[in-house]
Amino acid sequence: MPKKLDVEAFITPQDICKGNPRLNLAFTAAIFNQCPGLDPMEEEELEKIGLLDDDVGDSREERAFRMWMNSLGLEDFYINNLYEDCADGVNLLKVIDAVEPGIVYWKKVYKKPGNKFKKVANQNYAVVLGKQLKFSLVGIAGQDFVEKNKKLLLAFVWQLMRYHTLKYLAKVQQKHFGGKEVTDAMMVKWANGKVSAAGRSSRMRSLKDKNLNTCVFFLDLLYAIQPKVIDDQYVSEGKTEEDRLLNAKYAISVARKLGAVVFCLPEDLVEVQYKMILTFVASIMSCSSS
Repeated sequence: MPKKLDVEAFITPQDICKGNPRLNLAFTAAIFNQCPGLDPMEEEELEKIGLLDDDVGDSREERAFRMWMNSLGLEDFYINNLYEDCADGVNLLKVIDAVEPGIVYWKKVYKKPGNKFKKVANQNYAVVLGKQLKFSLVGIAGQDFVEKNKKLLLAFVWQLMRYHTLKYLAKVQQKHFGGKEVTDAMMVKWANGKVSAAGRSSRMRSLKDKNLNTCVFFLDLLYAIQPKVIDDQYVSEGKTEEDRLLNAKYAISVARKLGAVVFCLPEDLVEVQYKMILTFVASIMSCSSS
């Protein structure tokens, strides 16, 4: 049913049956955001609240990051707007602590920051922790997040999500790489090896390979992991934009059936958005038994 509504279903039927309140809330919110049953806003209304100038690329990336944050299962936590809901630093610190448990010393945190000084203090602490995690944060300060600087906050959250993805992947795939930190090159080599071993001819040169836009390689990789989940009659060569999007949607659907946690959108795969390609391949790797 969510697919018919074009709702990105990031939880499984088992999650719903278990009655997890946070995941169910996030899923319900996703349905409402897609099908609110409200009349479209007029251009004048959009202009009043500053939505006409919203950057489409940032908006899509922001949505993917929100989906990731909301899937972490944190108590009393839900991100509706990344920039607004992370402005005081508390939610951002919760995510950091979830990604690297115990790293946040909560006695240093203003849990109910009532003024800008306390919000900046929280955000400065988040930046300090980011540096401890080896993030690239040149020119980034806590005040940037308080002032809702989209570009800088997205850069920080991307590194946080990437750290979380690779940390999880390193645990799951320890037997493949001997416990070493997983790099882009290792992921590419692994993926090409799986596809080749399955008798498929597609390859990728890197996670930024523009030929990935057909999404055929991702479908071949999923086939390599579980041949029965791919029905070739639904796979095209991806010669048109429409065919590429259909391939991307099919790849994401199949990945979720295999148990992968997917946060990217079909457009991300077709446009070969490096950040999202990395997380998608990483999620597929986590489902592989070899």
